[in-house]
Amino acid sequence: MNNHRASTDERYFERLTRNQRIQHVIMMSSFFLLVATGLPVLFPKAPGSSAMITFLGGFAMRSALHRAGAVILIGVCSYHVLHILFTRRGHEEFMAFMPNWKDLHDTIGMMKYYFGFAPNTPRFDRYNFIEKFEYLAVGWGSVVMIGTGALLWAPHLSLAFLPKWMMDVTLIVHSWEAILAFLAIIIWHMYNVHMNPSIFPMSRVWLTGKISRHELRENHPLEYERMLRAQGTPVREEEGDLI
Repeated sequence: MNNHRASTDERYFERLTRNQRIQHVIMMSSFFLLVATGLPVLFPKAPGSSAMITFLGGFAMRSALHRAGAVILIGVCSYHVLHILFTRRGHEEFMAFMPNWKDLHDTIGMMKYYFGFAPNTPRFDRYNFIEKFEYLAVGWGSVVMIGTGALLWAPHLSLAFLPKWMMDVTLIVHSWEAILAFLAIIIWHMYNVHMNPSIFPMSRVWLTGKISRHELRENHPLEYERMLRAQGTPVREEEGDLI
């Protein structure tokens, strides 16, 4: 009876705007395009690399698609910076992602919980320390990839003002940052956002922009309570339901 009531009375709150969801989809598309066109070159002898290049239309087409993915990445990152600078929502979201001392306490609290020294997980706000780390990692990784990729785009021009050893270092940084980003997305991000038992099989926030009251209350209780206070609605401590 309680489960039926929870399913029929469930409320949803906006977590991501349409603008943010579009940015996410474009970023995701550029990422997978860059991975699909970049890894076969980085690991040319790996099983499937030759088949992937053939599937993409040959080496010249692969190169063109890789550059297209880079242009898309540059475009969405540039738009995101403008969104932060010139919109209220963008600025507020950016500030919410900035680390603070609570994140350090939350990290320690999570370690205590994992090792059985604390009965409960920390109470998170809009973004927890894992989400903040991912956001900042994407930002830093994008800067590194765009910067090194720009030098590698036309190596004959870059060599006009850079020594050969620096171009070699640039290639190494570009390649291994790409591997790090790929592993972070496939392992870290996919687990935390989709494969986590509390969310499995997939969080639909990136598609709908909506988060259920249950998920918001469980994973972001401080934000949930702040929203209730803004509405002038008290919180029932034992259940966290509206009264």
